[in-house]
Amino acid sequence: MNTKIERAVIVEDDPQTRRLIQVVLSSLGIKGIVEAENGAAAIEALKGSAAHLAIMDWTMDVMDGLECTRRIRAGVEGIDPALPIILLTGNVGASFEAEAYAAGVDLFVEKPFSIRKLHGAITTVLAAPGRA
Repeated sequence: MNTKIERAVIVEDDPQTRRLIQVVLSSLGIKGIVEAENGAAAIEALKGSAAHLAIMDWTMDVMDGLECTRRIRAGVEGIDPALPIILLTGNVGASFEAEAYAAGVDLFVEKPFSIRKLHGAITTVLAAPGRA
C-alpha cells in the first residue's frame, strides 16, 4: 500500500455503506476520510483540498456518480482529473460496466460487495502504474 494515500472521499447516500467503506479505508491506513451523500457534495469537498482516492456510488439524488466522475475528469473547480475513482453500484451487467468506464471510472465494483473485495479493489487501483 502506498503511504502517500492520506485522504479519500466516500460518495455514497447510504450511511451503512459509507461506514463499511470507512472501515476498509481505515484498515489501509487512510486517516483523512471525507464523506459526501451525493456527487454535488463530493465536488464541494474535493475542490477544497486534494484527495488521493474517491469511492462512489452510481445512483444518488442531486448528482449521480457518473456525472460526478465526468466532472472530476473534466477538472472542474480545480479538482485533479487523474483522481482514482472506484464505482460501487447495484447496476450490474456489461452495458452498465461499459457506461461507467466510458465516464472515466478506474474500477467498476458490483454491489453487494465484501470487505475483502473492496480492499482488493482499492489496492488494485492504487497500485496502478502512474499512481502517486
